[in-house]
Amino acid sequence: MPMNYIQIGFTRKTHGIRGEVKAFIEEPFEDLFFEVERIFLEIKGIKQPFFIKNIRGSGELIVSFEDINTREEALRLQSRGIFLPENEVPAELLQALQVVNFYGQLVGYTLIDQTLGTVGVVQDIIQMPQQEMAVVPYQGREVLVPLVEAFILSIDEKRRHLLMNLPEGLLEL
Repeated sequence: MPMNYIQIGFTRKTHGIRGEVKAFIEEPFEDLFFEVERIFLEIKGIKQPFFIKNIRGSGELIVSFEDINTREEALRLQSRGIFLPENEVPAELLQALQVVNFYGQLVGYTLIDQTLGTVGVVQDIIQMPQQEMAVVPYQGREVLVPLVEAFILSIDEKRRHLLMNLPEGLLEL
């Protein structure tokens, strides 16, 4: 059975002459990244394991791998996706990802408030620390609408409608 992988970040440029690379890890996966012993990098279309020797830095991380000891060896690792097997990612992180991916599908849907009627077409979904926000043009400006279950009444995939019960005054903010 083929293994499924989740991309948790990507490598950037090499760092120094000892085979280190800079890495960006998506925020939900940062803690997990510090706990794992190895990650997978996609090289020539194949996910290959690399064992982590050391991680340092904050914000932009600098990672060294076992058996990668020179800048030349590290060059082939730069600008690569960083993956973990799906079965090694905690269930709560996977569920959070599914919610994000689900809401991302709402771009292009018409947002309709049960009281005000048509608000506008969802232009984008923005990931905020508290929740996802739909970017919707409304009366000549862009408004951010929180995508929380309490506000969503129904989603009509056929008609591409998102019916919501927005709190009074939300669109005036």
